[in-house]
Amino acid sequence: MPLWIFGIDRNVQLAVGHEIYGQYQALLNFSIIFQVLLDFGLQSYNNRAVAQAPHTLRTLFPNILVAKGVLSLLYLALITALGLLLGYRGYSFFLLLILGVVQVLNSLVLYLRSNVSAMHHFKADGVLSVLDRLVMILICSVLLFKDSLAPHFKIEWFLYAQIISYAITSLAAFLICSRFDRIDWKHYELRKVWVICRNSVPYAVLVFLMAIYLRADVSLMERLLPQGKYEAGIYAAAYRLLDVANNVTGVLFAGMLLPMFGTMLARKEQVQPLVRLTVNLLTPVAITAVITALFLGREIMMLQLKGMAGAYDGQVFSVLMIAFPAFCVNYIYMTLITAEGSLKVLIRVALVAVIINLSLNLVLMPLYGALGAAITACVTMYFVAITNIFIAQRIIKLRTDLRWLLQYILFIILILLLVKGVMQLSLMPAARLLLIAAGAGVSMMLCGFVPFRKMVEMFKNR
Repeated sequence: MPLWIFGIDRNVQLAVGHEIYGQYQALLNFSIIFQVLLDFGLQSYNNRAVAQAPHTLRTLFPNILVAKGVLSLLYLALITALGLLLGYRGYSFFLLLILGVVQVLNSLVLYLRSNVSAMHHFKADGVLSVLDRLVMILICSVLLFKDSLAPHFKIEWFLYAQIISYAITSLAAFLICSRFDRIDWKHYELRKVWVICRNSVPYAVLVFLMAIYLRADVSLMERLLPQGKYEAGIYAAAYRLLDVANNVTGVLFAGMLLPMFGTMLARKEQVQPLVRLTVNLLTPVAITAVITALFLGREIMMLQLKGMAGAYDGQVFSVLMIAFPAFCVNYIYMTLITAEGSLKVLIRVALVAVIINLSLNLVLMPLYGALGAAITACVTMYFVAITNIFIAQRIIKLRTDLRWLLQYILFIILILLLVKGVMQLSLMPAARLLLIAAGAGVSMMLCGFVPFRKMVEMFKNR
């Protein structure tokens, strides 16, 4: 939620500085890379099984909780061993261990919520989905803005707040789950859980590889560069805005598209209209964001960091945002390929993406720092996006439409003219951004990207 990102997370970075926040972000990304070990497909299986047969909650619940306990111990042992191997000691190692506990609790919350949603208690699930963030906001607001505490704020306080928030949410979710049915704590079938985990290996491998090419950059930066923590802080501040853009566009659509694509493919219906509709809704927004970032990168970073941003910060942000359209395309085409069941193809693409990402980072980071990581992110994401488009066209027989491409060329020209025109006006950065957003909306309608009637009909029929 924006309040969390800009009200809390951003202010944490301002309170502790680029260097300490960069160290935190590097350790966070390192802990997230191996997060797949905490779930291994259990959450998806549980959601599907309980939704189809609610009485299975009685026996599945204790089994999966035990399995998650074992996986959590393995996860903590793995990040501890790898952390020591990579040279984390003292304070850094302490933060890594706390972050490991945070990831364990976060995974537990997601599993418990999968039971609530599977039982169709969507209001309760909605409350749980925001409860952890609300508790964190309350705790961090006191720590960050109370006069007696703010000057002494430490990054570990931020982590303790997350642990408390996830623990409270876990307890609330557990109590809700225990009210659905009498849980049979004596019923264990760990052999069945092992079969579920084994069948989820392809999915787990894909998630792991994606985590590497999406998350390894900050950890590498912090380890490789002389001023790695500071560079990581700059990169994290720029990536925060890309994360926000992804969460309010692609992530939301991907969750909706997977069941829609799955149903349409099972019925052998044409998916091209839905693909085109979602591309037309997401990509123009992403193009507008990229062009705006290229012209107003430093001003946007100044707004985010309360004036504590230089030309280099703006440059890193501008280059990183070029990857945004590729993210949007991936949310659509990767979801389509997943719905079709071609996980092995996606794994091969992800493996090549990991090789590209790590190779380029090792070359460009020592030369250009955070800017090198931003360039690498762009190259990696466009490789994945273009490859997924070709795979989707081959597997699902999607057609290429030149008229559609011309619409995008016209839109890019209009947005370039719009942004250049706005730049000539003597306005505050925030006013410029609002004007560009309004102009982009009009341009989307002029180029035919927003067919309102078709949207309503298509989503109504799913």
